[in-house]
Amino acid sequence: MLTASICEIGIPVRSVNWVHLHPGTTADGTTCLYAVMGQQAAGLFVLQIDLESGACRQFTADLAEANYPTATHMSRSGKLYIGSAYAGHLLCFDPLQDALVDLGAIHPQAATFPCRIDEDERGCLWIGSYPGADLTMYDPHSGVFEHHGRIDGEDMYNYPLVDRDGSIANLVRMTKPHVVRYDPATGDRTILGPVSVKGESELDLIRGRDDALYIASTLGNFCIENGRAVPVEQLPETQPGAALPDGTRFAFADAKEQRYKTLVLSAPNGSERHIELSYEASGSRIFYVHRGPDDCIYGSSILPLHLFRHCPQSGELVDLGVCSTSTGEAYSMDNLNGKMYISSYPQARLSVYDPSRTYRFGADIDHNPRELGRMDELSYRPRSTLTGPRGRVWTASQPDYGRWGGPLSWFDPESGKRSSHMNVCGDASCYTLAWLEREERIAVGTTIHGGSGTQPRVERAALFLWDYHGEEKTWEENVDHTTINALLSGPDGRLYGTVTGGSRPALFVFDPRALEFTHFLQVPYDTPLDLGLQTGPDGNLYGFTRSTIYRLDPQSLSIDPIVEQQNGFTVAGPILGDRIFFAHEHRLCAATIF
Repeated sequence: MLTASICEIGIPVRSVNWVHLHPGTTADGTTCLYAVMGQQAAGLFVLQIDLESGACRQFTADLAEANYPTATHMSRSGKLYIGSAYAGHLLCFDPLQDALVDLGAIHPQAATFPCRIDEDERGCLWIGSYPGADLTMYDPHSGVFEHHGRIDGEDMYNYPLVDRDGSIANLVRMTKPHVVRYDPATGDRTILGPVSVKGESELDLIRGRDDALYIASTLGNFCIENGRAVPVEQLPETQPGAALPDGTRFAFADAKEQRYKTLVLSAPNGSERHIELSYEASGSRIFYVHRGPDDCIYGSSILPLHLFRHCPQSGELVDLGVCSTSTGEAYSMDNLNGKMYISSYPQARLSVYDPSRTYRFGADIDHNPRELGRMDELSYRPRSTLTGPRGRVWTASQPDYGRWGGPLSWFDPESGKRSSHMNVCGDASCYTLAWLEREERIAVGTTIHGGSGTQPRVERAALFLWDYHGEEKTWEENVDHTTINALLSGPDGRLYGTVTGGSRPALFVFDPRALEFTHFLQVPYDTPLDLGLQTGPDGNLYGFTRSTIYRLDPQSLSIDPIVEQQNGFTVAGPILGDRIFFAHEHRLCAATIF
């Protein structure tokens, strides 16, 4: 095994996510603002912001996996409660204690992602969570969590609101959004109003200015009264957002850029004041690493979605900023005619970036990157992007939350036209792509998984071939795994791919002329990374698992590990020069392998 030289290039993006603002007070009763912010390289944190000086005091959660403040609530007691994901713990900042305190697990395993927190008349908190569509009550007087269990037997997300009579209205998502009334005294569960179907109708649960709860849906609007859903012709105004005691509103002026450094205070008289915040963000996890058309290394951070660039010649590492109105992460990229096409989550939005021009993001024709819009109304997580066939940009995507059947889609840069092939793999999702130029086909690997919040409806992934001239599937075969997570058209004309979710991960060899899988090879030690295969300058193939970089000789089909680092590889990157690039969590790294 080659002893490679591994170097850490740096942390490209230091930003925050799941940002919430709440008015509150300090220990001595002075009005202040609290900002709750998530990050990946360390725990979430609370900022106590002095409204006169702009000075910040930062309190960071010392709890593993408490990275995302997915639900927050400022209680009438002045305590700020935070539901942390994916730790599933309830945290509390008490101004009198001047500390961020871990109150414990909300409901182990049933509540890893708190969705919403609301407060009843007694000051008890009702917490709805994913993945168990769970409802848990926390009593701050006793410090006890009381588990009320699943609100729905099929769906996974629960967003509760406390009604005026003390019952709990639970908005259940994602596949069939509906409202379930829960009576804490009896434990009775009753569905109120219509049951929506994701993709066919819409439904939400809101609190009106009159403090009543309303079901707002395309199937009709309802007021919840005395345990019943009463139809109403018109919905009232919703309750206004929180404000400071003098009526001043607050927001982040740079929220669209996902910077969260500039706070703007808007007084009732129309005047505005900006406060520049100073805090320490540890680092944003890297989601994707790509070789651009200019031979620089590009990548995307996750939550927030910032594009970064590393120039190997100069050593420059820079956070370029937003490249999409999607706020999650860029799932995949590819190059065409000197430009880089970027596919982002959520909503599978496509952007195009020309590295030779000044960076200025927007949707107009002179912007760079320029957002080109959604691929279609169903694609959500564009797992793979492929350029070339018919001069188009192709994407393979998992679908929207609560839906099945991820499409194969394309965009034509010349005409601006786009189209999608729905139901091309049934209730599975298109996941990975490779261009078989000689056969004039696109190889498509699938996953059994649909959108978030769904359970698989198929048992095995498949490989199929797509005729991009006739726009039809010409061949398909299942594999004994749940996901084909990488595909590569090799220099010898054969197709290579990695599979996960079976008895053991493997690398397969497929002959596109004979239309048969010829070999399934064991990969070294660990699970192959998504999009983790590429051809090296020596004609060999190189792949990643979580712990290994390995080399495959396409002639002998021997696999040799060349770099080992336990759990050291989280994102597979490209080869450039004598190095192969990768990400380890929030750090961009490279290994010299030639």
